[in-house]
Amino acid sequence: MPELQHTNSTLNEVAQIAAEFVNTTNRHVFLTGKAGTGKTTFLKHIVKNTHKKAIVAAPTGIAAINAQGVTLHSLLQLPFGAFIPERTMQPVANSQFTTLYNLFSGLRFNSAKRNLLQEMELLIIDEVSMLRADLLDCIDHMLRYLRKERNIPFGGAQILFIGDLLQLPPVVKDDEWNILKNHYNSSYFFEAKALQGSPLVHVELEKIYRQSDEKFIGILNRFREDKQTNADIGFLNQYYKPNFDEQAAQGYIHLTTHNRKADQINSDRLVELDTKPYTFEAEISGDFPENSFPISEHLVLKEGAQVMFIKNDPSGAGQFFNGKIGQVASLSSSTIKVKFENGETVIVPQYTWENKRYTLNKTTNEIDEKILGSFTHFPLKLAWAVTVHKSQGLTFEKAILDLAGSFTQGQVYVALSRLTSLEGLVLSSKIPTDGFGIASSMKEFAEAKPELNQLHEKLANDKRVYLYELISRHFDFESVVRSFNTHIRSFDKQENRSLKQQFLTWTTDLVATLTPLIKVGRGFQSQVYKITQEDDFESQLSERVKKATHYFSPILKNALEAIKTHDKNLKDKTRLKTYRKELKALQEELFNKTIALLRTSLYVEFLAEGKTLTKQDIDEVLTSMIVPETPKKDKTPTHEITFALYKEGKTVEEIAEARGFVASTIEGHLCKYLATGEVMATDLVDEQKLKNMLSLITPETETMGEIKAQLGDEYSYGEVRVALEEWKRLNPDKTK
Repeated sequence: MPELQHTNSTLNEVAQIAAEFVNTTNRHVFLTGKAGTGKTTFLKHIVKNTHKKAIVAAPTGIAAINAQGVTLHSLLQLPFGAFIPERTMQPVANSQFTTLYNLFSGLRFNSAKRNLLQEMELLIIDEVSMLRADLLDCIDHMLRYLRKERNIPFGGAQILFIGDLLQLPPVVKDDEWNILKNHYNSSYFFEAKALQGSPLVHVELEKIYRQSDEKFIGILNRFREDKQTNADIGFLNQYYKPNFDEQAAQGYIHLTTHNRKADQINSDRLVELDTKPYTFEAEISGDFPENSFPISEHLVLKEGAQVMFIKNDPSGAGQFFNGKIGQVASLSSSTIKVKFENGETVIVPQYTWENKRYTLNKTTNEIDEKILGSFTHFPLKLAWAVTVHKSQGLTFEKAILDLAGSFTQGQVYVALSRLTSLEGLVLSSKIPTDGFGIASSMKEFAEAKPELNQLHEKLANDKRVYLYELISRHFDFESVVRSFNTHIRSFDKQENRSLKQQFLTWTTDLVATLTPLIKVGRGFQSQVYKITQEDDFESQLSERVKKATHYFSPILKNALEAIKTHDKNLKDKTRLKTYRKELKALQEELFNKTIALLRTSLYVEFLAEGKTLTKQDIDEVLTSMIVPETPKKDKTPTHEITFALYKEGKTVEEIAEARGFVASTIEGHLCKYLATGEVMATDLVDEQKLKNMLSLITPETETMGEIKAQLGDEYSYGEVRVALEEWKRLNPDKTK
C-alpha cells in the first residue's frame, strides 16, 4: 500500500502508526505511554481528524469532562457496581452485582440514542487505568445488544483505549473482588473476556516531553516497570530533607497518599494567612452535574495563598500550564492576579468546561456534539498539597513527596513522574525498599508489546482486512431488502381493516427493484476480495468501487425519491400515521446506505492517492453533495428573514424584539453574511471590542468559551461568535 500523507506532522513515528491503526484498520488499539509522552495530544488529534464516526468517553465524570467527552455509564446506561459475565441469577446476597440475566432489564434507550450507537464506528475510552475488566465486559455485551451484532465483540465497533496502566490501578471493593476473582485474574481492563478473541494492538509512546534529565528518566522507567534497583532508591533518598522549611521556599506542593491529609494541609495554611478571604462562585448554566465539577463550585482565596493552575493558558501565550504553581498577588471581587517565582504576574482568566452529549445529524448521518451545559470558573486550586491520585496528568516543577504510611501500587511512580526534574524534589520520608511491586499479569501485559517493525508488518495486513470488511459491509444490501420484506409482511390482507393494504402492489413493485442488488452486491464483494489479494491494488480497487457506487447509488436514490413522493401524497389522508412512520424508517435506511457508499468510495479514493481521509474531507463532500439534494423548506430560512430586516436598517436589538429572539441568536444569523461581505463585523460589534477579541484568537482556538474566559462580562457570547467568524474571514489559510 502507498505510504499515507499524515494530517499532522507533529505526531512522532509511533503516534503516526497508532493513528493509522485507528484510521485504516478495525483493530482495537491500546495507546499507552509514560506521563508526559503526548497521550492527550494524540486523543485530540484523532477526534479532530479521524474519518470514522467517533465518540469519546471515560470511566468517571471528571475524566470525561477533561477528555471533552461523556461518561461510559451515561452513554450506555451501564449499571453501577460489579458485573458478572455469565447468564446466572443475580446473587441474592449483594444487589450491587449485575449479570447477563438482568443486564438488559429496564433499559430506556430511545430510537435516536440507538441509532447513534449503531452508527458509531469508533469508541475512544480515555483514562483506561480506571477501567475494570468487568466494566469492559459489560460494555461489550451492551454494544452487542444495542448494535444487533450479538456474535461480534463490541457489536463491531472499534475501541481505542488510552491511558497509562502503570499508574494507579482500578478500584475494586473487597466484597466485589471475592466474587470477581472467580472470573478474572486481575481487575485490569485487558483481562476482559471481550478481548480474548479480539486481541489489542499495543502501542506505547516513548518520547518524554515532561522530563529532559536522562538519569531521572531512567529511574522513572525502572519504577514504572517494577525494575528499580537499590542504587535507584539510594540515589532518590539523597533528597530526603526532614527539616525542610517549605514556607521559606515558595512554590513547593505536598504530594500525599490520602485526601484527608491534603485537605488538612490546604485548610491550615489558608487559615494561617491574615489577609482578607474572597469567595469566587462558579457560573453554571444548563445541565452540568455536580459530580462532574472539575473544581469546587466555591473557591476561597486570600492574598498570599499558594495556588495551582488546572488548565493550560487558553490564549496560547504559555503564561501558565496545568500544574503550574503560583502565589495570589492581589484579589478583588472579580479579579485574581497570580505571581510566579520568576516575578512575572498574570491576571487569571476564567475557563469554561462543557458538558456535552452526542447526537446523530439527520442531514449528514454524522455524529455531532451537543452542548448541554457549562461550568465557568477560575482554573485554580489551593496548592499547598494534593493527593497522588489527583495529581495524575499534572506537571510540577517543585514537590514534597510524603509517601509515608500505606500506599497502593504505582503511587511512587506517579508521584515522581509529576516532576519536571530532580532539582525540584524533596522527600519528607524515605522511599522504602519494597512494597510497590506491580501485578505479575500487568508486567506480562506491558512486556508483550510489539516492536515498531512488528507493528508495521501487522499494519499492512490489517489494512487489507479492514478494507475488504468495510467494502463488504457497505455493499451488502441484504439488510435493506430484509427491512422492506418485513414491511410487506406487516400489511393486513383484509383490505377493509387496513387502509395501507391498497399500497401493497406499489410496495411490492418497489421491493422488486431493490432485491437484485443482493446478488450484484455479492458478486462485487467477490471481486473486491480478489483485488485486495494482489500487490499494488489500490488504484484498481478505487476505480471498481467508484463504478460500483455509480451503479448502486441511483437505484437507492430512485427508491428513496419514490417513497418521499408517495409519502407526500398521503399527507392529507387520515388513519395512516403508523404506515407513514414505517415509510419514514425505510427512507432513513435507504438514505444511510447511500451515504455509506459515498463515504466508502471516498475512503478508497484517498487511500489510492496515498492521502489520509479526515473528518473535514467528509464534511466538505457531504455538505456539497447531500444538502442541496434535501427538499427545500416551504418557508424562508430564519437567517434570511433576519437578514431582510437588517437590510431595512433595523438594529440587532430591534430585530430580536420583532422576532422574539435574544440578541445573540440574531448575531448568529447575521454571522452567515460576514464571509460574503454583506454584513460588516463592526456593524455588529464595537470596533475596539472586536480588536480586543481578535487579538486573543489563534489557529488553536477550539471553543468560544476559551475566548470568553479571557474577557469580562461586558462581552457576550454573541459578540465572541462574530469575532470568531471575522477571524476566519481574515485568515482563510489558518482556519482549521
